Amino acid sequence: MSWRCFWKNIVKWKKYWRIEQSKNKPKIKMTKIIKDLATEKTVNGMQIPKRPKIKQGAFQIYTGEGKGKSTASLGLMLRALGSGMHVYYVRMLKPRWKTGELKLCPENFHPNLTFRNVPHYWALCVSKTIPEDVETMKEKMEPEMEDLHEQVKSGKYDLIIADEINYCIYRGLLSVEKAIQIVEDRPKNVELVFTGRYAHEELIGRADLVTEMKKIKHHFDKGIRARIGIEF
Repeated sequence: MSWRCFWKNIVKWKKYWRIEQSKNKPKIKMTKIIKDLATEKTVNGMQIPKRPKIKQGAFQIYTGEGKGKSTASLGLMLRALGSGMHVYYVRMLKPRWKTGELKLCPENFHPNLTFRNVPHYWALCVSKTIPEDVETMKEKMEPEMEDLHEQVKSGKYDLIIADEINYCIYRGLLSVEKAIQIVEDRPKNVELVFTGRYAHEELIGRADLVTEMKKIKHHFDKGIRARIGIEF
């Protein structure tokens, strides 16, 4: 037998061996995936799954003038908690009165959730036209950005959502340079989400995912005002 034939037989044998090994290798079934979400502990009757190991996070932006940006981020928060992830959610410009999500997410609502509302008054339709309000908000927002930066870097959370941060930057209440620094300091296993209309081009350029909510029709145009449980 020539050396060429010998090596051909060796290659064939290796291929056959790999095929046989793959046949005997246990396949990953859905039951295994479900088992990975098995309850680690129960808190106040709530089943808390084991914290998953996140290998690759991303930077997401939800922007545009259509309805649904904050709503989408709240849905993502719920999904992450149901998968055992640790979540930090901060609302930057939403009113302090009891919207549905604030009623649902008081302190200690979920052991893996930190849910904050920036405690500074900002009237969405009025304050932007009052220079004093703008300057005051700029001053009060600075420590909030520092806190957000620390939370992103800390590694305590798998998902961090900054609601309405895009609009804050657009209105000049926050520095886009600071926001970029936060994005660049994000650990690779952390999912970071910015919501709000008028997302800055510098942030869009750095994002892994950008979703634009586009208004096609809106019931506001028919004179239907914001409804409890739907808009707030």
